[in-house]
Amino acid sequence: MVFGWAGKDIEVDLTQGTVERVSHDRDLYESCLGGKGVATKILWDRVTPDVTPFSPDNLLVIGAGTLDGTIVPGANRTSIAFKSPLTGFFGLSVLGGYFGPELKNAGYDTIVISGKSPTPVYLWITNDTVELRDAGHLWGKDTQETQTILRNELNPRAQMLCIGPAGEHKVLAASIEHSMGISASRRGSGTVMGDKQLKAVAVYGAKDLRMARPAELFDLCRQIDGRRDYLAEHWKTFPILDPTYHLPMGAYGNFRDDAPPLVYEVLEHAEELGRSMKPLMVRRVGCYNCSMQCKQVQLTADGRYCGLKCSAHTRPMIAAQVFDGDFNMEFYNLCEKWGMDSLSVEAVVALMVDLYEKDILTKADTDGMHLEFGNAEVALTLVRKMAFREGLIGDLMGDGAFRAVRRIGKGAERYAVTTKKLECRHDYLFSPGDALAEAISDCADHHKYHSEVMMPPYFPWTQEKRHEYLKSGFWQHPRELEEYFPNRDGRGDPEALCQWTNYIDECHGLRDSIGLCAWVSEWLEYPPISGVGMFAQLVSHSTGMDVDEAGIRVIAQRIQTLVRCYNIREGLTRADDRIPEFHFEMKPAKYLKGFYGESYDTLDRDVFDRWVQRFYELKGWDKEGVPTNETLERLGLGYVGRTIQREGVVPAES
Repeated sequence: MVFGWAGKDIEVDLTQGTVERVSHDRDLYESCLGGKGVATKILWDRVTPDVTPFSPDNLLVIGAGTLDGTIVPGANRTSIAFKSPLTGFFGLSVLGGYFGPELKNAGYDTIVISGKSPTPVYLWITNDTVELRDAGHLWGKDTQETQTILRNELNPRAQMLCIGPAGEHKVLAASIEHSMGISASRRGSGTVMGDKQLKAVAVYGAKDLRMARPAELFDLCRQIDGRRDYLAEHWKTFPILDPTYHLPMGAYGNFRDDAPPLVYEVLEHAEELGRSMKPLMVRRVGCYNCSMQCKQVQLTADGRYCGLKCSAHTRPMIAAQVFDGDFNMEFYNLCEKWGMDSLSVEAVVALMVDLYEKDILTKADTDGMHLEFGNAEVALTLVRKMAFREGLIGDLMGDGAFRAVRRIGKGAERYAVTTKKLECRHDYLFSPGDALAEAISDCADHHKYHSEVMMPPYFPWTQEKRHEYLKSGFWQHPRELEEYFPNRDGRGDPEALCQWTNYIDECHGLRDSIGLCAWVSEWLEYPPISGVGMFAQLVSHSTGMDVDEAGIRVIAQRIQTLVRCYNIREGLTRADDRIPEFHFEMKPAKYLKGFYGESYDTLDRDVFDRWVQRFYELKGWDKEGVPTNETLERLGLGYVGRTIQREGVVPAES
């Protein structure tokens, strides 16, 4: 009998138009858990280096987390993995909401989608019925229209993933949208789905999940609920609508002291701007089985609703230099409606305007448009052109910042802010913790780590408060990390920095595999679910696996190392573990340093390289970032080492 997991997977071949329900491989799930872990192993086995992102053999693997659909608070994450058309490496997009739990309730853990359909289709899953259906009437529709039509056709309670025009036009920043304010956005997940002519995946389920030790799981979840009070109270006042909190989180360009004066003007009037934005909020909403309600629903000027979370409240304003709440919502709503990663869109829009103002782009490149910051119409027009690859400028933007500047030439390359070809949140990267996390992240996205918040050594606390925290019951981290917490300042301690970055890397590999949201399992200072030891308990009570803290850390290391080897097989080298060069060459703007603290300053390249090297050592990788044979054998990945050695990626002796 299967506990915790649903026990079945779905294999879809779009070329042949076939679907198959298969029993899942118990050994695979016990060794990789689910979500990201299982998807990574499937990609390693079946998406080899000769498979291009737009090949029919590229896979789209949609995996529910191990704990999805259970009573565990905040367990609702779905991982979508693929070879990324934007980066060329392992692609992962993770979303919350309701899809993963609904998939588990329909009786399935993972959907593996291969091939390309000759005509647009969608996948409909309802318990034991799985079928491909014609989507001709949906092709060309935006994501909001698509979901409305399918719910009317299928079931009002169906949960779905779908793409918009950006995915259909293979914009490299295309996302897969789930519901208002919830999407799998990064690295081109929607691009792959559009290339396969798969418009949507809809699911409705009414099956029960069996727990191995339901009484123990219930007791642990009750403890977790009891630990939630502090975080819930903190969340009521968390400054998600306070521009003084979010305005420094610029998407592009405003990291220098020569930033446009308007930034400083708005910072001076941030309280006034905050008051003008708050009436736009209608209510807060949360994902499946989560009472934190971190997302806010806001009402647009023309009566539509828009779901915003965290710094999405202000990032579009900074990218366009248009400081107006209604504009911000319209920008974000268009990204969601047409199916694009808003973070990448912000960066690319700002990049185009910046290049135009530097005379690198001319009206011949912009379809006759005059580009300028501070112009709402210009910014929103660029969003539309990007979504539909409209004209020369839209086609350039559709290729993403990394490729666009190489097409443009004329020195444009130095102005694209990317890591591993992905547009990144550069403003954080003057911070040591975030800089290291960005460089080594397998997804080239430090926001998955956000170590300034998540690493206890980085909390701006007194030693007295640190000692109190150790005794509070919220410290659930491995004992060997205690020495890097109570008496040390993480900002000035490189060993603490590397030890915690390594540990947080393991935590995120686990979260994305078991389906836990970071907001309730580490993001803030007193999380109700804290540390891999608690992760192990939740997995054990749900699935019946006898796994403890040490055992689940081995699984985490296996998952993260397998992703590393996948990327190495795709050509990743030590040189790719970097951040944009300007962080070593200039100082951050004064307002950023004032906001984030004195550690926010120009980084030293040699010191940074030593951090990366120490991280490699802690991982059991060699000086080039390649996992050693000893590490691979210890993690049960000996076959991986033999494969990359046979293909000439690394020497036989590592």
